[in-house]
Amino acid sequence: MQPKQKSLEVMPNQACTAGKNQQTVELDQKLERLSRVAYISMLALDVWEDKDAAIAWLARPNQALNGQIPIVLCEAESGSKQVQRVLLALEWGSPA
Repeated sequence: MQPKQKSLEVMPNQACTAGKNQQTVELDQKLERLSRVAYISMLALDVWEDKDAAIAWLARPNQALNGQIPIVLCEAESGSKQVQRVLLALEWGSPA
């Protein structure tokens, strides 16, 4: 009687499965970041009402954000919330 080698061939390779899971996680993280950047960009456009002004604001260090660049802060959810807070304060005319 020969060993059942076919059963090993049918079983998914755990390394491949783990790789797909890691790829899915990385893709999800990239999509979340893209979503944050898109939302903040649209909010900046609403506040500044001018594409070039919104882009300039997002790309320059900001005192209300401790000298950090707003678009860079969008890498993380917490940074995105800080940028959102400043933009909403600007929109409503209150100090950030």
